Amino acid sequence: MAIFNGTDLILKVSISDGGAEQKMMHSQNVSISMNADTIDVSTKDSAGYRELLGGQKSFSLSADGLMDFNSTGTDVEVDELFDQWDGRTAVTFTFTLATTAAGDYFYTGSGFITSIEVSGGTEDAPTYSATIEGTGALTQTDV
Repeated sequence: MAIFNGTDLILKVSISDGGAEQKMMHSQNVSISMNADTIDVSTKDSAGYRELLGGQKSFSLSADGLMDFNSTGTDVEVDELFDQWDGRTAVTFTFTLATTAAGDYFYTGSGFITSIEVSGGTEDAPTYSATIEGTGALTQTDV
């Protein structure tokens, strides 16, 4: 994979069970974070060094962008995210390049909307941000 323009990185979400994934509305930033817990198994025999075992893995995604209260497009909108958040319903997602080529890869999984924020400052464009906390396995797939 070559170095690419970050504009090409997108988060697509399906807000209905088995529905088509659509990109987040007017997104400006998207990110995925993968973490692994550790379990401390140090003993008095560890010679003063900490010893660890691998623990649970977790992941989260976030997106922010420009808010559009009148959008009728095909992108996932804040009101649709609200419905999933309010219903405590998991969404599926793909974190990928807008256009993939051989040698690229993408991430898929499911998660719950854990935060939504809409804000607007004086003489500023209104924005939104949303966070998805993963549930189950995160899958990396080669193109």
